[in-house]
Amino acid sequence: MAKTMNQKHLELMNDPEYAKHFQDLEEEFNIARELIQARTRIGLTQEEVAKRMGTTQSAVARMESGKPLPSLRSLKRYAQATGSKIKISLET
Repeated sequence: MAKTMNQKHLELMNDPEYAKHFQDLEEEFNIARELIQARTRIGLTQEEVAKRMGTTQSAVARMESGKPLPSLRSLKRYAQATGSKIKISLET
């Protein structure tokens, strides 16, 4: 039986080099995950979010990729398009 992506990720996290690279990109992964969840939670496509934002589907796809990090202005527009709120947390 094939491993899921999550199972493979957990296995790779035992490799110190992989774990370091993942930690370096964790913020980008978290932002991408939150954006995608906000959109899919209300059943919208990237194209539909783009129309609500007044932008293109490819711009939404770039935002959801986490690279480069979207601006706060773009995040606000995405949140409004998906009926979401932005919550920023700084942790130590």
